[in-house]
Amino acid sequence: MSKEKTAPETIVKVDPDEVNKIIRKSVCVAMGVGIVPLPFFNLAAVSASSIVMIKSLSKLYGVEFKEGVARKIITAVIGAGVGTLASGPVSSLLGAVPLIGLPLAIATKPAINGMTTYALGHMFVTHFEEGGGFVSVNIEAMKDNFSSAFKNSRQWLGETIKGKEKEAAAEA
Repeated sequence: MSKEKTAPETIVKVDPDEVNKIIRKSVCVAMGVGIVPLPFFNLAAVSASSIVMIKSLSKLYGVEFKEGVARKIITAVIGAGVGTLASGPVSSLLGAVPLIGLPLAIATKPAINGMTTYALGHMFVTHFEEGGGFVSVNIEAMKDNFSSAFKNSRQWLGETIKGKEKEAAAEA
């Protein structure tokens, strides 16, 4: 019998600020990596950052982390969300367009990386808050959670950037 938490009555209550801190840190790393115009480096770095984020979230929720399963979930969810994320590969290919391609790719890739990372983080948070773990995975529900979180990520990203601008102006 698994020691992993799966029953609703064993759900761990966590500090939402701690959850947001973990996700925000990973989003910042993903966005920073997006500036580097090397697609394979970009993919590897964002994947590694996402795995670290998921590991931190699973620890916070008291769920045993299984890296191999986490990678398979990410692949299944993002692979299924190709329509939602088609702009990711497109922004990578933009770099090949003479004169305007590289600036356009550099302008879009950080936001796409950030939005995807945000959505992955919130997808796993929802899963853990519902008592799920790495053994009890409903990929269809996770795809729905990812899609919903990805739609919300643009607004969150905009508010976060605006909030940073307001904080910087207030400090000046």
